[in-house]
Amino acid sequence: MKTSIEKLFDLTGKVAIVTGGTMGIGKGIALRLAEAGASVLITDIVDTSEAAATLRDIAALGRKAQYVQADLSDSKNLEPIIDQTIEAFGDLHILVNNAGIFSYCPVTDLTEELWDKTQAINLKAVAFLSKLAVKKMIEKNHGGKIINISSVDSIKPSGNLSHYDSSKGGLRMLTRAFAKEVGRYGINVNDIAPGGVTTPGVAKMAGDNLSPEQKEAMKTQMEQFIQMLPLQRMGEPEEIGNAALFLASDASNYMTGSTMVIDGGLLVM
Repeated sequence: MKTSIEKLFDLTGKVAIVTGGTMGIGKGIALRLAEAGASVLITDIVDTSEAAATLRDIAALGRKAQYVQADLSDSKNLEPIIDQTIEAFGDLHILVNNAGIFSYCPVTDLTEELWDKTQAINLKAVAFLSKLAVKKMIEKNHGGKIINISSVDSIKPSGNLSHYDSSKGGLRMLTRAFAKEVGRYGINVNDIAPGGVTTPGVAKMAGDNLSPEQKEAMKTQMEQFIQMLPLQRMGEPEEIGNAALFLASDASNYMTGSTMVIDGGLLVM
């Protein structure tokens, strides 16, 4: 008998970690996984007030959640995330590597410090947290799902983001490399490449320190960008959450080493 659609997307009894899970895309993913039945541990570098709001939203769905504040660029902070997940929920089935940093910088102004910081959070942390998750999933002998949030910039660079684009391009290859190695353990590894998504980070990018003229120019540029998109709008965090739910669910069991592009048609521009 075929599995029902309801059963395919049911995450009841599953445990997920979502990095960068307190706001924006990470929050959209955490809420969607919780809505589907998962218990969720979110981790972020932000203060606990942001985390508390997300925890309340998950609790309102009737699901369990915990928060770990951690700087993922420091490898010593990674194992405690896995340990607290097991202590709180007893298992680990899903890891969503969403945390990342993004800042415009022309290649002529690129510093070693910015390069290293970007690689440490966007790529290195993903590799070593995924390694720990894989070991736990193998130990538990039940397979699992690892979902990496890359970017359309890993496919088509937009300019002034060489450090970011390199980290996300590396993440796409890391996804494939892990997928090739851990598939035999029943662990699927895929990535989602979002385009423009309405998040606090995008709003912050507009810049509190910009002059009124600069803000107006950026607003005009954004409006022009949106009009060029086939769907003529920015994406919403919950729409990335929908893709993450698919990859976390049994509906994607025969999919690994792949990239889901969720970009409103940006790459066909």
